[in-house]
Parts: sequence; structure tokens; C-alpha cells
Amino acid sequence: MESISIDEILQITRGGLLQGNPAMSITNVAIDSRKINNNALYIPIIGETNNGHDYISQAFSNGSMVCLTQERNRSFPAKMTVIYVDSTLAAMKALASFNRHRYNLPVIAITGSSGKTTTKDLVAAVLSQKFNTLKTEGNFNNEYGIPQTLFNLGPNHQIAVIEMGMDHLGDIKKSIELVDPSISVITNVGLSHIERLGTQDNIFLAKKEILQTLTADGVAYVNGDDDFLKKIKTEKHPYQVRTFGIDGEHAVKATHYTSTQAGLKIQVAWEERKEVYTFNYPGKHNVYNCLVAIGLGYFYGMTQAEIQSGLDAFVPSGNRMDIFTMGSIKVINDSYNANPDAMKASLDVLAALGSDYQRKIAVLGDMLEMGEHGPAAHVEVGNYARDKAELLIGVGQLGQAICQGYDHAGSVYQVADALAAGACLKELIEPGDIILIKASRGMRLERVIDFIKEGGKEWK
Repeated sequence: MESISIDEILQITRGGLLQGNPAMSITNVAIDSRKINNNALYIPIIGETNNGHDYISQAFSNGSMVCLTQERNRSFPAKMTVIYVDSTLAAMKALASFNRHRYNLPVIAITGSSGKTTTKDLVAAVLSQKFNTLKTEGNFNNEYGIPQTLFNLGPNHQIAVIEMGMDHLGDIKKSIELVDPSISVITNVGLSHIERLGTQDNIFLAKKEILQTLTADGVAYVNGDDDFLKKIKTEKHPYQVRTFGIDGEHAVKATHYTSTQAGLKIQVAWEERKEVYTFNYPGKHNVYNCLVAIGLGYFYGMTQAEIQSGLDAFVPSGNRMDIFTMGSIKVINDSYNANPDAMKASLDVLAALGSDYQRKIAVLGDMLEMGEHGPAAHVEVGNYARDKAELLIGVGQLGQAICQGYDHAGSVYQVADALAAGACLKELIEPGDIILIKASRGMRLERVIDFIKEGGKEWK
């Protein structure tokens, strides 16, 4: 981040100098007092369980010489420059917007019920073959994380890829003006967060908030095979709409694809270009993820070779489709999060990769935040698993419904939590098995991997 002076901070945040040196400047911003660099501005955020103002002295000890505050009656380090603002969260957003709008560069915003993080990483992997690309790291996709990503934007960057998550109506709206995208991508509209949003129509409306700042030069790039998103083409709006998909007519279309243990082979049509791409991960869902990255590569004038290099360079984020082997055992760790569409997609990967393995084992846990839709959705997932896995371990209270849907299509076990699932799997696993691990993040199902590792010598 290029430097911002104290005078600029006062003007941007409409703040007042409580104490300190007005001639200073900052070159970084942090909301975690443990992650302070020299010349960093510390912004104490008041959360549900923590008040960042309690850690101002720690931030100073770790190197921060400047902080914001919305609490006047605090004891501040004597040598620290302190700026009072009405709201530290609002001030952080104002500073993030200032830094984003310093640079006239394309910004791509991405959301969706499933696949948005994989899509973001894929898009960044492709675009980085030609452009210096900033992308959202980890899960910094909410109103606290998005500003932190924008603070990393600098004059060396040529393009930015920003992931935007949501739990409620209005969540994306809180940050979309900061991001101010040139292109907004919606991957799909599923059932994630339906417990809070009530209906899939509300989920659709929440996702569409990512489009609301697009101008006549802006592009909505959406999944044209999605029953909700295809409606956008028929609506009146100031921006352009382009679709990607497999079925029907699309700006970027997969005219044919094959999904095998080796991954994907996709034939893609765009205007006069008809090209073939490969991707190291199987599954129909990954065809859609790739179409976003390929289409944006086309949009920004990239060659087939550059786009293919980006697809080859893709590395999944932690606990997302992390596929590895331990001797004769293969593990598909996709335990970061789950919803019905993502569960089915992961089961498809298990089936595609499992042809050379003795048994396909699915360890599937609760999909959270589904409210009254939960039981039926879990039964549906269990039913889908019937011809994808020979052995099923259902984990958690709703895991019982997964087992119910599976209905003894193979061997089936139901356990209470991740530790019990690990212990159960350790007793059942045999050399030559392939194992899928999938559930919502709150189930912490990645702990099952420790039990597999404990028996590692037996699998070699």
C-alpha cells in the first residue's frame, strides 16, 4: 500500500486528532494487533465477542504508531498518534475505498452459493499469467475481510479479483461500493444460508447485490444454466450480461467435456474461438468454475496457452478439494464447507477418481444453516451417494438423514461427531480405499485425517 498521511486519514474518515504527530504517514492497515508491521495503522473493531480497543497497547508494542478509536475515554500510549472517529468500521471502509479508487484498474467481484472460492482462485491463477493480480486470500470475503484485501492494492497491480460472501440480505451491499467492480460474477444460486434467508428467491436477491454498482461499461458474468441467474438476461439494467454454461446458448460455452480420473477435458466455444482445455480436477461443477476463468481470460485478451498455463497453475485453498495419497490410500479432503450442490459435486469427484480403487468411502457430515430444509436435503444427499460410494459414514445429527437416504446401498455407519467418525473409519479402512471427507466447516471434519495418518504404516 502506498503511504497515506495523517492529514489524509483525518479527511477521509472525518476524524479528529486526539493526540500525536500529524506529520506522520502509514503504509499498512491492520485490525489484528498481533499482525502489525512498522508504519501500520491499527483499527480496533468492536465485534460480537471482542473489542479491538482492548488491544491498542498491544498494537503499539508490536510496532503501530497510529490508531483509530471510537472510544474517547481510553488510556492510549503517550507516543501513539490517535484519531477519533464516530465508527472504526465505517472509517476502515472509507480508507479501503480511498485506496481502491487510487488506481484505475479492472476489478472482478465473485460470489455464489458454492464454488466461489475455487472460482476466485482459478480466475486469479489464469489472469496472473498475463497481469500482476491481487486476489482475496483465505476467507477474507466479508465486510471486515474485504477492506483488508483492498488495503493490499498497490500501484504494481494491474487487476484485482475479490471474493464476496454473504449470510444475510444486505451483506454484499455493505461492501460493493468499496469494491466497485468492472465485472461481477455469480457462480450459482443454491441453498446455502437458506435458514437465515428463508427462500431461494431471497438468496438470489442477496447475490444480485453484487451487480448494483455496475455501469453501462460493466459486465454481469453469470451462470446461464442456473434457473435463477438466467432471469437476469430478461431484466432491464444498465450493464451488459454475459453467460457461461453447458446447456443452451452462452457467450462462453462448454460444447463437450469429459471427466475422468485424470481430470477434465473441455471443448470451449467463444465467438470465433473453439479451443480445448484440460484441468487436473474432475467433476461437472469444475467445468463451470473453469468457464468463468476461461471466459475472463478471453475478455482480457489472453491466448489459449496463457489460459491453459493458469488452469495448470491452480492450487485449491485449504481443505477444499485437497486430494492426496498415503501409500495405497487416496483422500479427498473437501471439508471446508458444504451445501447440497457441493456435496453432490464432491461425490461425483469420488466416483470419477474411484475407478482404480478397491472401495469408495464417503464420510459425510451435517450441512449447517439449512433450517427446515435440512432433513430433506440430507436425505437427498444420501440418496445421491447410493451409486457413488460402497461405504458411507454419516456424521452428526443430520448425518442420520444422510444414512436414511443412502438406505443401505452399501455398508453404512452413523456416528455423533468428527472424532467418532475418525475412530470408525480407522477400524474400517483397508489398503486400496479412496475416501471423501465432506461437511460444513462447523463439523471440523478435517480431524478425521489425523486418524487416517495414525494408521499410515498399514496402508503402505
